[in-house]
Amino acid sequence: MATSTANLADCSSLEAPGMRRGFRLELPLSPASWASFLAGALTPFTLSIGGEMPVGEIVLMLVAGWAMLCLVFNHAWPGPLLQDKLTRSLLAAQFVALCGYVFSDLYRGSSSNDIARGWSRMIFLAIDIVAMAYLFGRSPGNLLVFLFGRCLGEAASAMILGPLFGDLWKFGFGTPLTILLFWIAPIAGPVAAVVAAAAAGVLHFSLDYRSLGSLCMVAGTLTVLQVLPKRSRLWLAPLGAVVVGGAIVWTYGNTRVGNEGRGTRSDVERSAMATAAVEAFEESPLIGHGSWFSNSNVYDNFALIRHDAARAAHVGGFPDRNEGSAGTAIHSQILVALAEGGLFGGAFFFVYGASLAWTLYLTVFVDEWNRLTPLCTLLLLFALWNLFFSPFSGAHRVHIAMTCALMLLLRTKPLNLVPGETEP
Repeated sequence: MATSTANLADCSSLEAPGMRRGFRLELPLSPASWASFLAGALTPFTLSIGGEMPVGEIVLMLVAGWAMLCLVFNHAWPGPLLQDKLTRSLLAAQFVALCGYVFSDLYRGSSSNDIARGWSRMIFLAIDIVAMAYLFGRSPGNLLVFLFGRCLGEAASAMILGPLFGDLWKFGFGTPLTILLFWIAPIAGPVAAVVAAAAAGVLHFSLDYRSLGSLCMVAGTLTVLQVLPKRSRLWLAPLGAVVVGGAIVWTYGNTRVGNEGRGTRSDVERSAMATAAVEAFEESPLIGHGSWFSNSNVYDNFALIRHDAARAAHVGGFPDRNEGSAGTAIHSQILVALAEGGLFGGAFFFVYGASLAWTLYLTVFVDEWNRLTPLCTLLLLFALWNLFFSPFSGAHRVHIAMTCALMLLLRTKPLNLVPGETEP
């Protein structure tokens, strides 16, 4: 698999003789760039249509429709990313997953509302992947345009609608500012990137955003590995793991004052979700329990597990064990797919997860460092975290599709595309 982060490389990189590399922001922006910006900016805003649908997906539906028209009239997928074998593998796996959900729902007799939510979630993910692959295939720089829109959208959503649970950092400005930091700091070189990653990690831990704080520290450690000679990276990786593990434990221990109760509640909630999903999969590994577990006791089991764990940890703030938790989105993309649709329902996330791990390996241990490497590394780590610890719903579909397109970009050779070019 040929990989390179250099094709994304620097926003103002010099042109190599005979080839234009990287991304230069040229005005006016092309329709694909505007669509990328709007998709990112509108994704944090949602519409209630059965479930929560990100407004940005409307833009992506239009883009995917245009890509399909290009396919019909030109008899070929438009753009290099849609022609990539990985794209076909991801879409084929998603089709298998959808079939797994259909069979599971029909077998379990899921409610029509849950069927609509479950099947549309699978279909929209495929649409989002096609749209993102088309947009980033038009120009690698559209990744940066999308991310810039996403940062603005998340900040605007927090200011206009208010952040989730009233936490303006974790559910408002924390992630956008971190993305911008990992984008800008490496311009000064790898040392600045590592220092920025460490500082961001400490700040996130201090403000009780432990997951992103940990990811920042891991990304900084991987940056150190990547600037070393290739032959020594794998040998020093275990040492890096010990160092970053110790740094995370030390930082958490020195910043948890005042956040113990909230952190423990979060741990209880996530562990109960994971346990309930694993038990549901073990109970029915081939068929699953249907979309949103409408005709099963999975949510009741989750409420019981959470109640017992909360009592053991001496924390409160949860509904009573007899009230259930119907409608709760279990925070694990791969586990919820396996529990709902069985092994076939999780087909997409098997391919997606393996591709994520392989792309991250190549980015860190094979590719040369460039100033977009820390940002790409952080995005891949974030996606890997979400695969196991975030829900498979809403804006996460768009982020999964963005990550798929990012992996496709990292597989390709440099593309001679900049915003402003004429689209087919």
